[in-house]
Amino acid sequence: MNVKRLRIFHEVFVTGSITRAAERSFVSQPAASKMLTNFEAEIGYKLFVRSNGKLIPTDEAHFLHDEVYSLLHSLNHLEDSLKTARNNRAGRLRICSIFGPTYRFLPELIAKYVDKYPGVQISMHHSGCSGIRQGVSSGQYQIGLVDKSQSSFSHESVALDMPCQIAVHKDHPAAKLDIVTPEDIGNSPWVTLDSENVTTKSLKMHYENRNLDFNRIIEVHTTVHALSFVELGMGVTLVDALNCRHFNDIFRMENVRLRPFRPRILEPLEVITSNVHPLSGMAREFYDRLLEELNACIGEAEKREQTVRAN
Repeated sequence: MNVKRLRIFHEVFVTGSITRAAERSFVSQPAASKMLTNFEAEIGYKLFVRSNGKLIPTDEAHFLHDEVYSLLHSLNHLEDSLKTARNNRAGRLRICSIFGPTYRFLPELIAKYVDKYPGVQISMHHSGCSGIRQGVSSGQYQIGLVDKSQSSFSHESVALDMPCQIAVHKDHPAAKLDIVTPEDIGNSPWVTLDSENVTTKSLKMHYENRNLDFNRIIEVHTTVHALSFVELGMGVTLVDALNCRHFNDIFRMENVRLRPFRPRILEPLEVITSNVHPLSGMAREFYDRLLEELNACIGEAEKREQTVRAN
């Protein structure tokens, strides 16, 4: 199969234009049009229909594009690896994570790693858990960080529980307390992650066990978004240990206060690797350091809570 045709198909898929696809592929418009026509002839069905001057992907094109994009992504990695080997440079580290760790935790860890291995090429992405698992299984990523892993024959997994604190507005009565409970929150609105998130389920269960109304008004995709609502005085939220660790030096939210929350709620985090594609020596070193830092973060959170209880 002709790779140039696949690239043209991908570019037309994302731009909706033969002209734009040609420009992005550094070929002439007639050449791009011919490659797409030949590709459709080769596979035996239409990939696009024209509507209002734009090329709209067919259902078949949508089905095909996921596979083509994955293949092109792998080819790009292969090209980079070949250049790296030719230039006697270090290897590549490929990581994919849910959003939280990518905000500051992973960049700091990667910066230290690059300082030790200045020639290494880093690929850090964030995605949903299913995409991360699939990427690690296929070898697209060497290391993945997910909320909660599903048992799989193609993954090795290390599970960690990240303690959570509650974030409240500075004017909320609970901001004056050392430890906050659901009773202290009263009927204040909650800003949470989605209903299937483990922390959301745990929080709801604790409210039900105490015969309290769980007033959840806003659902968000990340803790960073939830903190923005707390900053505006629109509710309270839970913040995991990683985000608590960097709260003061990154978020700079003067209206938000973090306090220990009881009953204790833990945010599950799992580090997954492939048991089919072994980690290289350099990737293994990063992996070991990653686990050390995550456990250190948990230890810091537990130490802070012990200090609060002692006082």
